[in-house]
Amino acid sequence: MLTLFAGRLIQIQGMESGYWRKQALIEKVRTIPLPAERGTIYGADGQILAMTVESFTITADPTQIPPDKRQLVASQLAAPLGLTADRIVYLLDHPSSKRYVVLATGVSTASEAKIVADDFIGIYPAPWYSRAFPDGEATANVVGFTSTDQATDAITGEFGVEEEYNSLLTGTPGSETVEIGADGQPIPLAGSQSTAARSGQSIKLTIVPSLQFEAMQACEQEVAKTQAENCSAVIMQPKTGDILAMAQWPTYDQATDPQNATNIAVQNEFAPGSTAKVITAAAALEKGGQTPMSAYSIPYQIFRGGQWIHDAEWSPGERYTIAGIIADSSNIGMSQVAGTITPQVQYDYLRAFGLDEPTGLNLPGETPGQLPAPSQWAPDERYTLSFGQGIAVNAVQMASVYATIANNGVRVAPRLVAGTYNAAGQYTPAPASKSTRVIQSKTAHQLISILQQVPGVDQEANQPWGIIPGYAVASKTGTSQESASTCPGTNPLCIYGSSYIGMAPGNDPQVVVAINVQDPKTKTDYFGDMVAGPVFYNVMKSALQTLQIQPQNGLQPPDVRLNAS
Repeated sequence: MLTLFAGRLIQIQGMESGYWRKQALIEKVRTIPLPAERGTIYGADGQILAMTVESFTITADPTQIPPDKRQLVASQLAAPLGLTADRIVYLLDHPSSKRYVVLATGVSTASEAKIVADDFIGIYPAPWYSRAFPDGEATANVVGFTSTDQATDAITGEFGVEEEYNSLLTGTPGSETVEIGADGQPIPLAGSQSTAARSGQSIKLTIVPSLQFEAMQACEQEVAKTQAENCSAVIMQPKTGDILAMAQWPTYDQATDPQNATNIAVQNEFAPGSTAKVITAAAALEKGGQTPMSAYSIPYQIFRGGQWIHDAEWSPGERYTIAGIIADSSNIGMSQVAGTITPQVQYDYLRAFGLDEPTGLNLPGETPGQLPAPSQWAPDERYTLSFGQGIAVNAVQMASVYATIANNGVRVAPRLVAGTYNAAGQYTPAPASKSTRVIQSKTAHQLISILQQVPGVDQEANQPWGIIPGYAVASKTGTSQESASTCPGTNPLCIYGSSYIGMAPGNDPQVVVAINVQDPKTKTDYFGDMVAGPVFYNVMKSALQTLQIQPQNGLQPPDVRLNAS
C-alpha cells in the first residue's frame, strides 16, 4: 500500500505536476471583465440625447452562504435589491448553477454602495451599463437605440446614429485577473493583472433639440387633424448643410417599442409634386434659352407624350410667364417649359440637385429615391417629371434642393455630425461638407425672387402659411398623387402627398424648412398649402426665433410679373 501511495505521489507531483498546477490556477484565478463606457451623443446646444448609465448586477455564490444564515442575509439585502426576503432565499436555494445565481439587475449605485459597505460574504456586485435617452421620442428617429449583450454587457447600436457610429461610440473593454481565496474573495497582496477599459468617443450632432421637439409637435397636430399616415419636418442651414431638425410623427419610444424604429425623412419615398418644378425651371433658364419672363399660353388641357395634362385650377385666357407658372403651379405650363430642353439635360439637373443618390448622412435604411435614366422613360415621362411625378425622393433630398437655391446655387452636402469628443473630452470639429455648384448664382437669385411670390398667391386663396411679418419668405407648395398597396386597380394613384418647402429671409436665406405630409384622409383638403402649410408656418416661425434671425420690417418681395397679358 505504501508503494502504491508513493507511486501515485510521484505521478501527481512529478509526471503530472504541470497539469495539476494549471487546474489549481483555474480554480483560484478569476478574470473580471471591466466594461467600457459608451460615448455620449449631444445635441448642437450640448443637451444630452443619449448617455450611458451605470448600474449593477448583484450575484451570489450560494455555497458561501450557509442555509441557516440565508434568511438573515436576505432580510438585509431586501431593501437595496428591491426584492422580498423570501424571493432572495428562494433564489439562493434554487441557483442557476451550484455556485452562481443572479439576484438582481439594474441596481443603483447607492444601493450597490450599501451592499458593499455591509460586506456580505458570497454576494458580488458587478458594474453594468445601460443606455438612457433623456430627449425620448422627439429625437428617437435620429439617435436610434441600443441592445445589450447579457453575457458580456456590451452595448451595440441598433438604429440611427447609435448604429451608424457604433464603432466610434463603443469603447474598448478591459479586464482584471485576480487570485480568489477559499472564501471566494480576492486575496490581498496576491497580485493581479489588469487592463484598463477605454471609453468610447462622444458625438455632437447638428440637431437643435428644441427645434426638433417643436417640429415633432407641429407634425403631431397635423396628423391628428387630417388623419394622415405620417408627417416629416426637416430644417437645414443652406451655407453649412447642417440638419438642425429631422422630426416626424408618428415616432417611437426607444425603451418600449424599438421594433417600430423609423426615420421617415430618409427612409420613406414620396413624389415631390410641384416642389420639383424649380429644377426643370432652372434647367430651362440655363440651357433652354428661357427667362423668368418667357410667356406661355395655358389651355384647359394639353396632350403630351400620349396623355392629357391638366391643372388643379384653370381660368380661360391664362397666359403665364415662367415665374407665373411656378408661382401659380401650372402643370400645363411646366410641361411646355420642359419642351425647351432635352430629356438628358432635364435628367442631369435632377441628378445635380442630389436626387436619386444618397444624401451623405449614411443613416441606416436610407433610400436614395428612384429616378430612371432617360433611355427608360415612357413617352410622357419628361413632362410628368417636370411637375414632380414619376420620381421618388426623400425629405432630406428635397430640403437640400431648396438649400442649394438658397445658397446661391451651391449645394452643400447635408451634415448631421458637428464634431466628436475623445475620451479625455477634447473636441474635434467635423470637416466642412462638400460644396458643389449646381446652378449659376443669377439663376438662384431669379428662382428666389419667383418663390417669394408664392406666399402672396397662397394668401389670396386664404392659405397664408408663408406670410411671416418681417420676413420675405420664398416657398413652394406641392401636391402629388401616389400609389399604395390599398389602391384599387382602377385607380393606381389613390393617395396624396402634401408638401410645403421654403426659405427665409427671402433676400438672404439662412434657413430652409421642408414639410411633407403623406396620405391625409380629408377628402378635399389634401393640397400642399392646406395640409403642409400650417406645419411649415409653425416650424419656420420657431426656427427664425430660435436661431435669432432678425426680422427686416418693411421688407417686401420683389415685383415679379406672373401674367404675360
